[in-house]
Amino acid sequence: MKEIFRIIGIVLIGALVLMTLTYGFGWFGVGYKKTVGKELKNADREIYEETNSFTKAKRQEIIKYYKEWNEVETLEDKKAIETILSMSLADFNEDKFIKDAKLLSWVKKVKY
Repeated sequence: MKEIFRIIGIVLIGALVLMTLTYGFGWFGVGYKKTVGKELKNADREIYEETNSFTKAKRQEIIKYYKEWNEVETLEDKKAIETILSMSLADFNEDKFIKDAKLLSWVKKVKY
């Protein structure tokens, strides 16, 4: 009976030492960042992209580029503006946040 308690005690102490070492070396932290941490960052990004400040800034950016696009005269300048805008709006859902039909059609033409 005494021998069983001794073996159980050794196993528990070994497990405790192993857990302490893995925590000390950050192995749990790495696993956490690869799984739960990544999903938390994605959720934070999705929430931010639907905030009022983000969507207003994107709309203002689109309006600014639209005005510049209308003012430039050469085709090269227009293509440069279109390239910049299409890269800037790669993950932006224009259907959800742009209400002006004229601006929306221009963005779709440029982006797609």
